[in-house]
Amino acid sequence: MEEKEIIKQVANLFHRYGIKSVTMDDVAHELGISKKTLYGIFSDKSDLVSKTIKIQMEYQKEKFIEATQNVNNAMDEMFGIFKHYLQLLKDHFPSFEFDLKKYYPEIFHNVCIEKREIIQENIKNNLIRGKKEGFYRKELNEEVITKLNILRVESLADSKLFTQEELLSPQFGKEMFLYHLYGILSQKGIDYLNKNMDQFDISK
Repeated sequence: MEEKEIIKQVANLFHRYGIKSVTMDDVAHELGISKKTLYGIFSDKSDLVSKTIKIQMEYQKEKFIEATQNVNNAMDEMFGIFKHYLQLLKDHFPSFEFDLKKYYPEIFHNVCIEKREIIQENIKNNLIRGKKEGFYRKELNEEVITKLNILRVESLADSKLFTQEELLSPQFGKEMFLYHLYGILSQKGIDYLNKNMDQFDISK
């Protein structure tokens, strides 16, 4: 059995039961292999968790690229990002994230850094593109807007102003995206958004 296939099955176990509850014995039993074989591939559970996270991050990057490639403009790119965000909500497992943060803080920290870099790059590139195309305000400062967005996203969970259910709701995501867009759109962008508001229809 290849490493990627093992990790795929392990990820399903982690998502269903949480990371802490799943032992290396559980993994070996689920895969139908011996612990000796398992430890021949992964040095320990921490190594298994780390590689599982790495594969998941790569998968999410691929899906993000699929959602935003071959689009006509920066606005359509934002629509694609929103749809990708909704899919991430469907695939989110709170217990998995909780265990990762509590029992594997170093891995969790590295994941947060990587996510920040991805978000920062994509927001900034989208802002630059949108300004060039005339959909975003020409005077906006992409550096400041990018950092403000990262601050907003990272501080939401710690603010205690919203419940976990609210943060993970599609309606919240919709309002968050529209809040961002209305703060950066030019009149051309507003007109384009009004004509394509169905892209934010969360009932689909």
